Amino acid sequence: MFARIGTWQGSEEELDRWIDRSREQVKPRIAEDPGLVAAYWLVDRSAGKGLIVTLWESEAAMRASEQARRERQAAMTTNTGAVVTTDRYEVIDSLTM
Repeated sequence: MFARIGTWQGSEEELDRWIDRSREQVKPRIAEDPGLVAAYWLVDRSAGKGLIVTLWESEAAMRASEQARRERQAAMTTNTGAVVTTDRYEVIDSLTM
């Protein structure tokens, strides 16, 4: 399994726009990406920071979704005014309760 983590940083107002846009536009679109296992949106309101963690069944599935991710990320930056960075990881272990 592979993970992609998008980190978003901005003001309180920008964070609210990020949350709304994530729920209304990003979530429905990302659900269509083949090979997506799960997606989690996390916020630290006091730091003005948001994360989206996506889990993929394979590295190939994650890589295949890159163009769609770039488009969503560019739109998010345009609409919220915040900076977004992306990192990728191989999941080597997990614990589910």
